[in-house]
Amino acid sequence: MSRARAAEGGWLFVGGRVLDAPRAARAGRGGARGTRPAARSGGEAVLVRGERIEAVGPRSSLERMAGRRVRRVNLRGGTLTPGFVDSHIHLLTWIRALGEGRLEEQTPEGLGAAVRRALRGARAGDWITVRGWVPREWPRELKRRSTLDGILSDRPLILYAVDGHSVWANGAALQMAGIGARTANPPGGVVEREPGGEPTGVLAEEAADLLRPLVPRARDAADDLARAIRTALSLGITSAHDFDRSEIWKAAQSLHARSGLPFRLLLSIPAAKLESAESLEIRTGFGDRRLRVGPVKLFADGTLGSATALLEEPYEGSESRGIEVTAPEALTDRCARARAAGLGVAIHAIGDRAVRNALDAIEAATAGGRRFPIPPRIEHIQLAREEDLTRFKRLGALASVQPAHLLTDREVARRHWGARTVRSYAWKSLARAGARLLFGSDAPFDRPGPLLALEAALLRRRAGEADRAAFHPEQRLTLAQSLRAHVEEPHRAAGWGIPLGRIQPGWGADLVAFDQDLLEMGPGALAHAQVAGVWVGGAAAHGKLL
Repeated sequence: MSRARAAEGGWLFVGGRVLDAPRAARAGRGGARGTRPAARSGGEAVLVRGERIEAVGPRSSLERMAGRRVRRVNLRGGTLTPGFVDSHIHLLTWIRALGEGRLEEQTPEGLGAAVRRALRGARAGDWITVRGWVPREWPRELKRRSTLDGILSDRPLILYAVDGHSVWANGAALQMAGIGARTANPPGGVVEREPGGEPTGVLAEEAADLLRPLVPRARDAADDLARAIRTALSLGITSAHDFDRSEIWKAAQSLHARSGLPFRLLLSIPAAKLESAESLEIRTGFGDRRLRVGPVKLFADGTLGSATALLEEPYEGSESRGIEVTAPEALTDRCARARAAGLGVAIHAIGDRAVRNALDAIEAATAGGRRFPIPPRIEHIQLAREEDLTRFKRLGALASVQPAHLLTDREVARRHWGARTVRSYAWKSLARAGARLLFGSDAPFDRPGPLLALEAALLRRRAGEADRAAFHPEQRLTLAQSLRAHVEEPHRAAGWGIPLGRIQPGWGADLVAFDQDLLEMGPGALAHAQVAGVWVGGAAAHGKLL
């Protein structure tokens, strides 16, 4: 990947709307259907020199300031926004998933077709991997090793669950991993078994790690990361908080040393590497303005789709309350160790009991005025008790949520949680309680893209659906709140050492130009806007306007 290109004298953006969270608040954009601004804006211009915004104001004034060497960019009636941050993504897994087999039909026949498609592009000796498996849509009598062996038995086959928290393997894959009747359940995981004790091939939660690391990778990880960054830039994403548990660290360092990153990347530390980080005295915040060490990723529970999210009360029609991936005592211990070592924490917690356990662990780790180096964060928060919402502000804990999950999982939430969904995806309640929201996608386990996230937050339904289809519309956010969660708070949380996320003098010039006026569009039409140009640190990184 080539280093992002900077204009020799700077950039002057003219001829379009300038939009960030403060401007959206002044425009009075509503959270439900929204109200159109009184007049189209095109008089505001933005002057960039170096890596910062130098001035914002009338075009005539900035033209005189700019001089001849500054390159003019005509937005042609589009919108200039700060660069968006995906605050929860798995970059390598995402870009690789785009090239892997996909299960479109949740039946043995559909699986057979997906495997045949994957085999056509495979080389001798390759493991066959298929994504998109939805465990809840397969009856127990079919979720067996024999089903997969009947489709492919002479080479390893793995199905990745759509939520990323379980895998289903055939006999060849289990044999290569040494998984059999005597294999014990690891802490926080389950090896599902036949009545006689033999594994069915389904490995849930932490048990999936008995197999996943063994899958060989033929591609160079740095090249894959370069492709992921290019694709993210094309969506208007200029920065990411990455939570991959793959070779992302080596890939990022290699790519940064080789050609520089036209992107800002905050890398998490897997929970299994906490002891290594302590020994090496690695600290959160170490790095530069493009690549930094982030928090330790911990897990309190599983997922909604697999019914392993940890709940206060049983799932509807079941006695199960989910899986406690990390016991409360161990979660508290790891938070305390991370804090003492100068490391932040990010805790995966989807169910209401898991959210409570995560908050308890953070509270215990910060007792007596002790602090994490960056604010602790809880990831997902798909169901929470009302009495826990105020604890986010009191503890300084960030609420990292993925708006696209609401669009994907609302029917599953209704089925599993019933009346409790009134407390689910409660973003407005979190904001009202003073919590700082961060927006991400969790790609490849959901769809990435800032405009999709804005649509979900503003409408709580898909574009084109009737308004009555909105999922608890009382929890809609305003555009200003949504922009703050997607372009401002994530930068503040990462601590890049330069103010980012607003279009103001002195702030960093991470910018995105869209080809349409986002305020003139209804929330349901946002997906029609296209990214026309992207700048990171004042350097051109992507697009036709460069």
